[in-house]
Amino acid sequence: MEPQAPAALNNTHPQWWKDPGLRNLNLLLAGCMLGSAGFGYDASLINGLIANHRWFSDLGLKGSTMEGVVTAAQSFGAIAALMPAAYFSDLIGRRQTIFVSNLAIIAATVGQSFSHTVPTFLGTRLVIGFFEICVLVSTNSLVSELSHPRQRAQVTALCNTFFYIGGMTAAWTSFRSYFIASSWSWRLPVPMQCCCPVGQNMVVAFMPESPRWYLTKGCHEKAKEIFIKYHANGVLNDELAEFEYREAKISVEAEEQGASYDWLALFSTTGNIKRSILTIFLGLSSQWVGNGIVSYYLSPILETVGIGSASQQLAINGGLQVFNWVMAIPGALLAERLGRVRLLLISACVMLIFMVLVTACSAVYEADGNKRAGQAVIAFLFCFFGAYDLGYTPIPPVYVTEIASTYLRAKYISLYWMSTAVALCFNQFVNPIAFDAIRWHYYLVYIGVMCPVIAVLMSYAPETKGRTLEEVAWTFDRGIADPLVRSSRDAGADAKPKFEVEVERREYA
Repeated sequence: MEPQAPAALNNTHPQWWKDPGLRNLNLLLAGCMLGSAGFGYDASLINGLIANHRWFSDLGLKGSTMEGVVTAAQSFGAIAALMPAAYFSDLIGRRQTIFVSNLAIIAATVGQSFSHTVPTFLGTRLVIGFFEICVLVSTNSLVSELSHPRQRAQVTALCNTFFYIGGMTAAWTSFRSYFIASSWSWRLPVPMQCCCPVGQNMVVAFMPESPRWYLTKGCHEKAKEIFIKYHANGVLNDELAEFEYREAKISVEAEEQGASYDWLALFSTTGNIKRSILTIFLGLSSQWVGNGIVSYYLSPILETVGIGSASQQLAINGGLQVFNWVMAIPGALLAERLGRVRLLLISACVMLIFMVLVTACSAVYEADGNKRAGQAVIAFLFCFFGAYDLGYTPIPPVYVTEIASTYLRAKYISLYWMSTAVALCFNQFVNPIAFDAIRWHYYLVYIGVMCPVIAVLMSYAPETKGRTLEEVAWTFDRGIADPLVRSSRDAGADAKPKFEVEVERREYA
């Protein structure tokens, strides 16, 4: 039987919205999540541009190869950000990296809005892709490291659902502007990309820095103050705040004594190798389970089932973004109850079923033009994305932040987004060429990919629910967590610690 930790008393209200500290913290974290919304806006924007003939004519964009290059430019920039994103986050802090990177995104967006040639548009997408990864790496780190432990899974998972808020905004902006009888039919949605970076910077200006980052810089008092202020409403002797500070401090000290923190450290121990394999696997699989072809090439897919009207395509894209967001929220809220790995497994298995149905109905429509089969493809695409949203939208970045140790967290998050960008580059460059050549047969590739994905999740990925960040590290390294806390919990050498929080009823100012 798994040993239980003694509950740590905590000066917070059971309902976070009635607690001043948690209410303030969660509102700040929600504003910080605009970084994810900005990424979603750019991802959905390209769908709107592809559906707009003026975009092609104004830029002189011709051929599926060049279309793939322009679409994939954001991902090329993201790959280039692999090392700088983590370096900046560790060097100057999560907040400063977010702020400076957003300023660069705003500048590039202004240039993109007035571009008249393919090279100009391509270059600005490269810059935006580079700094978006810098924002995402620091945003994921900051949200995970600042969240209250009893809410960390849900808050961090909800951060990733903001991707679809950006997607909805881009889709419906593209739909409304499509009817403008000038080049502003595609130019207008482009400068709207600035809204998320501007909004996030306004919030980040009032946010505290990550206490765990402060510990890596030797600022112990600042770190402790943040735990006490935001996790215990300023009560100095709060058990949970003391426990968090002590465990994080010992974890950082153990890492300082143990190894170097360059990129080779990601493969220096058995635990780190497993972390790296899981991180790369989640990054690649998050885009190679069939969602990539639909996310970025919805318009050509709709054409294969008889929906050729640009306005209809844009409306369906807008509806899909709304549906995605609605479905992703339950997945985020269930992260702690069902567990991260179980949600991913459920998501992958249901996606496999609906991808098979999409393939079958597409084949029927191509064979005899059956309109019902074409309509079924649209319905099953929505169901496919509903399954994706439950697990693969909220969970992978959460899981990566949880399995990473403090000193290497930014690097692991950067590795995850780099792996995602590599998969996206493949999708965005190869998909239009492959889809033009073999049409619905291309879905069979993703059906083949999903089977080993399910096998890896079942056999290799450990569960992380119910543990602090330091306790998750202990499950990989068997020794990183606070030995004093662990010794009071362990029933044996292989016992697994389990964290609990008991709300202490006090008066709230």
